[in-house]
Amino acid sequence: MLYDSNGKKTNLNKNNLITVSRLDDGKKVNEIIDIFNKIKDENTRLYVIGDGLEYNNLKEQIASMHLTEQVSLLGYKTKSEIEKYMLESSLFMMASVSEGLPMVLLEAMSYGVPCIAYRTVSGVADIIKDGYNGFIIENRDQNKYIERVLEVLGNDQLRFKLSENAKSTAELFSKEEILKKWYRILK
Repeated sequence: MLYDSNGKKTNLNKNNLITVSRLDDGKKVNEIIDIFNKIKDENTRLYVIGDGLEYNNLKEQIASMHLTEQVSLLGYKTKSEIEKYMLESSLFMMASVSEGLPMVLLEAMSYGVPCIAYRTVSGVADIIKDGYNGFIIENRDQNKYIERVLEVLGNDQLRFKLSENAKSTAELFSKEEILKKWYRILK
């Protein structure tokens, strides 16, 4: 459940992308950077928040792709520090190979940030409803991922619709809503 209902919402007026993750091989943040590199939009920024074993490899990847002006590898941030970046973002990106119930998607949606992720065996489809509050990419199809990112960034109406629905989805996982479900189960 989401313990805090932040009540804040991104205004979606910047082409900023964000990912928040433990930086290990299974999270495939390197693939997010590859996707970002192929977007080729000098007005778009990517915030990578997190720390882990892949930090230095990602730093080298960003430098080798000449993306140091557009990709910010921010390291570990507190919840309040992450909030600042969420409120300046228009799309949350995830490329994990597997997930349980990825709370980070719900946290992004609580700020009205639509999400895009590769389908995993479990978790992602429990939160993202394709075309409703974000997009799920099948078969790790990088070209489709890029297409969807560009579609969201290039279509204000779609971005605002996804954002509203993302916020509504996050509310379903609020502390109040989850406790109601537990009370019904335990009766």
